[in-house]
Amino acid sequence: MQKLLIFTPNTKQMKLLRLTALTSLAFALLVTATSCEKNAEKKKTTDYQRNNIPMTGAKVVPTSASPALGNLNVFYTKETRMLSYSFTWSGLSGNPSVGIGVYGLAPEGYAVSPTAPVQTISTTGLTSTGTYSGTLLADGSVVKEQDILNGNYYIQLRTAAYPAGEIRAQISFQ
Repeated sequence: MQKLLIFTPNTKQMKLLRLTALTSLAFALLVTATSCEKNAEKKKTTDYQRNNIPMTGAKVVPTSASPALGNLNVFYTKETRMLSYSFTWSGLSGNPSVGIGVYGLAPEGYAVSPTAPVQTISTTGLTSTGTYSGTLLADGSVVKEQDILNGNYYIQLRTAAYPAGEIRAQISFQ
């Protein structure tokens, strides 16, 4: 017949066991917190955002004397290569029936042909005051990610009184 041996730890062994368990738990929590921090740090290099970029006639090339104003909000993520934008405007000389578009490649202070936007935005139903939201994919052929990040695109609203552009805002993350 075999004897069954049962191990009963003494007080010293119990303290050592508790200390080991607490140390393991603390290490696991530290690893979890560190990995969350890495995700937050990663987002800093993959996500770009800027709000309340002014849209004015002074940004148009050549400048317009329009008193109209607007604001542009932009968000870009490298994960999807998608630029999301939204903008508001008020006080245009008329409906933006001549066109609204995303234009490029041109840094601030420069312009491309107002009849050749990278992305045309429908003006149907828009008035002299309004809002719009849209997206633009950095597909690598027409729109390149690095050009977006370097601020080489802009949004411009054109009206009958200002066919070359009434207000404009540069898409920039700085």
